[in-house]
Amino acid sequence: MVKKSVMFLINGLGIEKAGSYSISIDECMPRLSQVKETSYFTTAVIDSLEYRSAYQRFFLGDTYGLEIEFIRNNIINQQVTNNPVYQSLQQSVSGEGKFHIFVEPTNNQVVELINTMVSMLTLPKEKQVYLHLLLPQLTVNEYKQLIGIVNYIKFHINSHITVGFIIGKEYFSENLTKEETNFAKKLLFFCSAERWTDTDKKLLSLQEANIRPCKVPGFCATNQCFISNNDTVMFFNTRRENYDRFLDVISANAAEAFRTPDFKLPIYSLISLNSKYDISAFANNVQYNNSLAITLGKAGKKAMIVTDEKHIPLINLLANGFNKVNNPNIQFMKLNDTYYNDRNNIVGLIDNSEYDLIIFDYHMDVSRTINDLKAQLSRIDLVLGNVASVCENKHSLFITSLYGLKKSLPLADYNTEMVTLDYEGQIPIFFFDYSYPRSKYGLFPGETNYILNSAICCIWENKELYSLVRPKGIVTNILSAMKK
Repeated sequence: MVKKSVMFLINGLGIEKAGSYSISIDECMPRLSQVKETSYFTTAVIDSLEYRSAYQRFFLGDTYGLEIEFIRNNIINQQVTNNPVYQSLQQSVSGEGKFHIFVEPTNNQVVELINTMVSMLTLPKEKQVYLHLLLPQLTVNEYKQLIGIVNYIKFHINSHITVGFIIGKEYFSENLTKEETNFAKKLLFFCSAERWTDTDKKLLSLQEANIRPCKVPGFCATNQCFISNNDTVMFFNTRRENYDRFLDVISANAAEAFRTPDFKLPIYSLISLNSKYDISAFANNVQYNNSLAITLGKAGKKAMIVTDEKHIPLINLLANGFNKVNNPNIQFMKLNDTYYNDRNNIVGLIDNSEYDLIIFDYHMDVSRTINDLKAQLSRIDLVLGNVASVCENKHSLFITSLYGLKKSLPLADYNTEMVTLDYEGQIPIFFFDYSYPRSKYGLFPGETNYILNSAICCIWENKELYSLVRPKGIVTNILSAMKK
């Protein structure tokens, strides 16, 4: 029988932090309790409580590093002046209007690229260049890192570039309200929103108010960064993005703000946008060479992902490297506990299918009460028991999570006392594989993407993939870390 690699994700599962309401996982999940006694075990430190960013890290790893390298090598280089979009941008910024650059502050490295792009353009001596920050961070616990990035940007941008607006990427709704449209006019075209030159204090106050960065109402770091007729706008995006919420509020307000329907406001982007608007871009897409699709193609393997129907579009997009395609190497099945409670169906999926990698994808965070959560874990445990028995002494099995849960819930429908589960710090990883004897191999902590790589390494030997399953020994693991 061909060896398979199976991953059983119980997303939201984590190691309880001090002060968290305690749930007896052993009591709710006796099959997990039984199988984990014979497994390797480690924990991975995570920094995401939101499944979209966790899935991105799982399927793609450090996307930002790849994107920065792609932009540096393919867009912002000596050959960029031959690009017709660059020539159009150069002509546009040569006029009297201001130059507005919108960027998501997710990493310090973007500053170097922005500085290089601006320095390569031939700008009038007194050209006003404003850098506007669109905050994409999804959780409140990311403010500390965000403050560091914003301060780094402010300190390292070229002296003639000024930070202008700061606003949550998802602040505006897809169907704009009148209130949002009016607020956008005040912020973007008149700078009459709040002004905070001390961005640290403002971001800390937002954290204390429990407002997620991606939902932050906009504020200004200066009074002169408003958009005027004949200005130039550029979205300095590192991947395909949809900024239509901002393009919509610009479109809805520009004519009135400029007091002319015949306004001129050329807009550009680095990478083509997923947009209903026709925006000139320097490149169509970024190539993600470490996506699941690319790895499966190199290995000649196929994957089946069993997940809730509503999650399929996102997972498919990420697994294929931010591409919306129907990949024959990656197939999906809808979660159905009744179906998978029959062990024969698990045998059919794992032992008797053409798939080499099978991923079961469950979520704890859909529960309404603590009792509901316990019941959900018990249902998941029934399926897990079947999966574990089918894999025993035949296939690799990883039981883990992609993100930790932090959530306040009532104890039960009949007991509305609120308690807080806090699993945000670490996630557990259990590993079973008969071909890796415990006397010679161990399971070591690592990043989220390494969990997926480890599962693939169990069915495809590739020294370029970093696996959490490694031979025991100090020297061996020092060398492995150096190759990472």
